[in-house]
Amino acid sequence: MKVNIMGLGGRVERSEDYVKKLLKERLPDDMFFHNIKHTKLVVKAVREIGLACNLNKTESEIVIVAGWFHDSGYCYTYEGHEEKSKAIATAFLKQLNADEDFILHVTSCIGATQMPQKPNDLLQQIICDADMFHLSLDQYVSYAENLRKEWHAKTGRSYSEREWILSNVTMLKKHRYFTHYGQNVLQKNKQKNIDRMLTSL
Repeated sequence: MKVNIMGLGGRVERSEDYVKKLLKERLPDDMFFHNIKHTKLVVKAVREIGLACNLNKTESEIVIVAGWFHDSGYCYTYEGHEEKSKAIATAFLKQLNADEDFILHVTSCIGATQMPQKPNDLLQQIICDADMFHLSLDQYVSYAENLRKEWHAKTGRSYSEREWILSNVTMLKKHRYFTHYGQNVLQKNKQKNIDRMLTSL
């Protein structure tokens, strides 16, 4: 399911082109999880969840643009990347002559993805759920392994197999989706991943 982005003023398409180019040119090679694959998945999830939430055209544009930019700050910093992502999005959107209200909504959505997530409105809830969409996928274990590799490369953190499984189970159980779609659709699939990981102990 995809939101029809025709007629959205070109900001969605321009944001997509800009972020793809930025990540290709500047994202470090050891970003095994937070990379273009993750960004594309988040944007896909934003569209899917947004459609289920009956967003209007402007709301859709805000959250899709935020999805493209939400991890762009990783091109320059690992810790506190959200603030850098907001700055990158702001500078780009000003070049497109976006109004201040639009920019504020986009950057607020980006900021809401910072852990622990604390969204204040529906659009922020949507991008938060989209950022954690991978928790509900059949391929979750593969995504988790990529994050494990990235953490080791960036922070030196390492885990035994049992420690990694237990930390994942703890995180999955603690995590909650915010939107009705997340709670009614994604949560069920996430529970399957919890069960799979528990059986592997």
